[in-house]
Formats: sequence, structure tokens, C-alpha cells
Amino acid sequence: MSLPIPNLDDLRFQRDLVDVARRKIAQYCPEWTDYNLSDPGITLIELFAWMTEQIVWRLNRVPEKVRIEMLNMMGFTIQPATTARVPLTFRLTTRLPFSEDDESVAWVPSGTEVATRATEESPEVVFSTDNGLMIVPPVIVQLRKESVYNKNFLPRLGLERFSVFNETRPQEGDRFYIGYDDQADLAGHIINVVFECEETQATGIRRSDPPWIWECSLGGDTWTEIFPSTRSGEEDTTGGLNNEDGSITFHLPLEFKPDVVHGKEAFWMRCTLRQRRREQGMYSQSPLVTSMKAFSIGASTMASQSTVVDGEILGESTGEPSQTFDLNYSPALALADDEQLTVEEMQFGDVVPIPWQQVETFANSSPFDRHYVLDIINGIVMFGPRIIQPDGTAQQYGRIPEPNREIAISKYRYGGGQVGNVPEGRITQLRSTIPYVLEVVNLERASGGRDAESLDEAMFRAQREIRMQDRAVTAKDFEDLTLSASRMVARAKALVPHMKGVDMPAGLVDILVVPAVFDAVAEQDYKRLAVTPKIVQDTTRHLDKYRLLTSRIRVQSPKYVGIRVETEIISGGYSNPEVVQNRVLSVLRQYFSPLDITTEQTSALFPEDWDGWQFGQAIFRSAVFALLQQVPGVQNVIDVKIYSRSIDISKDFDTRELQLAMDDDDWILLDAAKLAIDPNVLPISLAHQVKFAEL
Repeated sequence: MSLPIPNLDDLRFQRDLVDVARRKIAQYCPEWTDYNLSDPGITLIELFAWMTEQIVWRLNRVPEKVRIEMLNMMGFTIQPATTARVPLTFRLTTRLPFSEDDESVAWVPSGTEVATRATEESPEVVFSTDNGLMIVPPVIVQLRKESVYNKNFLPRLGLERFSVFNETRPQEGDRFYIGYDDQADLAGHIINVVFECEETQATGIRRSDPPWIWECSLGGDTWTEIFPSTRSGEEDTTGGLNNEDGSITFHLPLEFKPDVVHGKEAFWMRCTLRQRRREQGMYSQSPLVTSMKAFSIGASTMASQSTVVDGEILGESTGEPSQTFDLNYSPALALADDEQLTVEEMQFGDVVPIPWQQVETFANSSPFDRHYVLDIINGIVMFGPRIIQPDGTAQQYGRIPEPNREIAISKYRYGGGQVGNVPEGRITQLRSTIPYVLEVVNLERASGGRDAESLDEAMFRAQREIRMQDRAVTAKDFEDLTLSASRMVARAKALVPHMKGVDMPAGLVDILVVPAVFDAVAEQDYKRLAVTPKIVQDTTRHLDKYRLLTSRIRVQSPKYVGIRVETEIISGGYSNPEVVQNRVLSVLRQYFSPLDITTEQTSALFPEDWDGWQFGQAIFRSAVFALLQQVPGVQNVIDVKIYSRSIDISKDFDTRELQLAMDDDDWILLDAAKLAIDPNVLPISLAHQVKFAEL
């Protein structure tokens, strides 16, 4: 039980101030007999009573101020906003190479700014590229097949026909490889592969949907599936390599890396003969390729929601301790390696700018250390203070810049927050001209943007960290510290040995992280639930400070189970069925969700501490009945059927296609009162259905 908090504001305006003052009129001023509200004296009493009430109300806030000041003394700070990130795809005006021997490339500099289109309702949102992007022409150097692994068919292509699968009778699992020169980095490129083939009747297959799977190398003998593009102008026109000429376009992932296949290192793509669906058919004879070329039509690179400021002068030093300087723009993002604060100093007779080191606190800084602290939320640069010690001497923490010396910052970025989580296709405005670049677009939703920590959130976090005493021992300690590691983490669950339902070796701690991708989950873009390498890196680095030496940490995504609800309801007599249906679907999506995506209209249907489905919480049919019965417009719930299926969130699956697979055998109907869920599993909503019945 928490300690009781005294209420210092116990005086009420009418009862304790106005009425008491009116009763004392007869005692102190008996000639005053008019107590009506129209009397000027009564008006003055009410005025002074209002002023007194305001003073007492402010007195009641003193404990809150003391608590905040105490946290400041202990070094607690507000966690800054996180910035949304997204791959930006730059398309070229023409294909590379321009001609057979041309080696021209397109260069997109680091910090290139791209924005959304401004409207009357919302201003533009600016993104800048994190790194420079060089779009290069691809060079095919290898063409091999699994059955004849020691032969490169490329040099003889044109003189001989290349049978991509088994020549006599194509079999499931037949495979051929295309290797690109590893001297040209093709990560994130859009590759258009042009084939010339011997035209056949493609007997046995569906030309628009061939039975094959394309993959690309990620290094370390790891492969990931890639899909032929279906975007306008990029469709597969090869007819399953049976048309006389055609092309296939691939959007290669940013993780595309060279690998060694059959002793040859290259950027590899491979095509495997595999029938996913019966209607695809199967090749009765292998396609025959006579020519093959590859072109780059664009490429992608990561960008952050930020605006770049180059070479800002902050001011001149006064030579005094505790100096502060304001950035022109805030909130700022954490400084990158090439973003430095410089202070002019005299070196060998010349005044030159010297880089200073950013630190979190001056507690360990000596008077000779070139240290500064940056408050990125408010955009304030602070230099070291001079503190009076108990013996009366003054101790300087951190070096003081010399008087009249210029202080500047080479470059910084500002931005961040939830405003950066823009949907796909919205980032289209180039803010500068780039040679060979025609247009830019985000083919995915931007995610990861989260506003700065509120004061209430900071105070709750302080309670957790004080309780832990800078040590992670229990599972709860690991969970609380993970939430403090980054604003990109929305929820965390720690699994430790001997926990019920968990089988893992001693000393290992599994940290299951749900990223703060509320907007993406609300739009059922579940790919964003995959834990990014940055979250893993930040969380691991943070937990390493507090874990025991015998503990090993593994940060990963939870497992997810897809849930589909089919319900039959009776709507109220005067309710619009379409509106009621949308309400029910919305509530179901919010109920079976790993994050709190409730709205103001639906929050009353959920517990006050609801932050998404709890780890290990079983699904009860009766709870779904009770929830739907509370939805406005629902008169009765006739039936509820719950289906489940396993989901591998680490794969780049198409959620829309998965939801349409209503007759898939992977769906399992819940035939009991409840569905038990393991401690490392969370549900996600897929393809709920609402039917209406009549009385």
C-alpha cells in the first residue's frame, strides 16, 4: 500500500470561505444587513475567497514540485522523442547502364531532404537520408544451376541455350543462380532483369503465376525470399520464361550481401522450382534462356524524420563557468559521429576550432576535460559548473572555454515524434535536384516515431529505477530496465529459467520486446512488430550495465498467433448495421492486439491499465461474448467462433494475402471454452467477420 498523501487544499470556495465570511459580518460589522449577491460587499467577499482558493490550490502542488526537484537532483531526465525511419526509394530517369560499356552512376548524398506534401490540415514532414546512396549498374558475372554446379553458363550464353531447370523433366526443387559482381554494392537496388528465351507454349504452368520462388543472399549462407514486382510498369512480362522476350523487376532488400556459392563470391539471386498453389501448375519442359541482361532503375536507402542544419554558430564564450547556448532548432536528435561541437582555442599561435566531447553528466569531469552536456529536448548546450566543496574550495567540473572564443556545431538534426509515422506513398517531394533521379517515394509506412516522455511517464520510470537499485536480478527488473532503454520499446517481457511454461538453460534471460509501432499495428501492418537491430543493440547495451555477470541476455521478438473471430450478432432496432459492423471489427482488432490501440470512443470497454494483450493470457470465448455485448448498437450476441493460426513475424509476409486465406488449412477452430497461450506469445488480429441475424 502506498503512503497516504495529505491534502493541503481542504478549503472549499462556498462552504469554507464565502459562507464563513458572511457569518462573521454580524460579529464585526452589525450595521451591514444586505447579504444579497447584488451587494458590492458580497462581491468583494467572493473575490477574496476566489484569490484565497487559488493560493491554497497552489500550496497543494508543493509536494509535486518537491518530488520533481528531488528527481532532478538524482539526475533523472526526460527521455527524448524517437524519430521515425523508413526506406526511401529513388527512381532514375533512365536505366543504368545507359549503354553496354557505360559506367555512369547516380549519387544521392547523405542528408538529402525529402518531404511529404503540405496540406491545409497538416504541414510537410521532412525526412533526410541517413547515408549516401550510390546507384550503380549491375554486372552479371555468374549463371549457374544446381545440377551442374561447376559450370558458369554465362560466357556461352547466346551460343548455347541455358536450360534453367532439368532438361528432360523439370522437378520440384530444381534451381538456377544469377551472380552479380561483388565490387558494386547492390543492396537496396531495384534490378530489372531482361530475358530472351526460346518461345514455348508454357505447357503445364500458369504464365501469370509461375511455380517458382526467388531468393537473394544475405551473407553467411542465409537467404531471404524476394518477390517479382507487380507495380505499374514493373510487372513480370516473361510468362514464366516462356515468352520470346520479357523482364522481371526485383526490389532487393537493404540487407542484400555477397556470399560464396559453389566457390564463387558474388551478390547472388536464385530461382527454385516450387509449386505453392495447385493452380500454378508445373513445367512440362524447362524454359530455355538465350540472353540475359540486368539494369538498375533505382535504389532505396534508410531515412529519418529530421531536418539537417549545417554549420551553426552558437555564440562566444564569456570565460565563466556554467555557460549555456541555445540551438536554433529543437528538439534535436542524438549527434552522429560526424556531428561535433567545436570551441576555438589558441594552438601554436593560431586560433583553431577544437572538437569537444559530449558527456551525460559532469560528475566525472576534471577541470582539463573538454566536456559539454547537450539537452537535446530543449536544444541547450551546457558547459561545466564550478561547485563549492565542503572545505570551502571551488571545484571546476569540465573545462571552461576561453573568453571571446567562438562556439559552433558542425551539423545537427532536429525532428522526431509521432508526426513522422506517415503512411506509405506520402513522402514524394524532393527538396533539391539530384542528377539522374526522377522521383522518390516511400514504399513502406514510416515507423518508430514517438513523442518525448511526459512528466508522468518520467515519474513512474523513476519509481521503477529507484526500486531496482541499479541491479537487474528478477524478471521484473529486466522488464523495467528494458522500458527505460529506449522510447522505441513499448512493452517488454522477461523470461527466465524455471518460469512456468518456459524451458531454457540456466543463466539465460530472454527479453521479448514489442516495438512502439502503434500506428502500424492500428493499420494491421504487422511487419513493423519485428524487433530492429537498433532496438536489440540499444537494449543489450543498456542491460549490460545492470545484469549480473552470470546472466546472458537475448533480445528478440515475441511469438505471435493470428486470431480470427467470426461472430453473429443482432443489432439494435434503430442502429445502422454498417456502423455497428465497423464498431465490432474495430473493438476486436483492439482487443486482440499486442499494443494499446484503443480510441477515445472504445477505451471505456477496456480496463484502465490496458496496454495490449498480456503475455500468457488465455483467450476465453465467454470474454469475447461479454466484450461484444457492450459495443454500442449490439443488442445480442448469438454466436462467437474463434480461429487461430501460427505466425512467423520475422518473415516479410503479406498480411493482406494472409487475411484473405480464409479456407487455409492452417486455421484451427477453438472447440473448447478457452485457448491457452504460452508466456512468450501474443495475439494479432486477422480477418474478423461479423454477420447479422434477425429476431
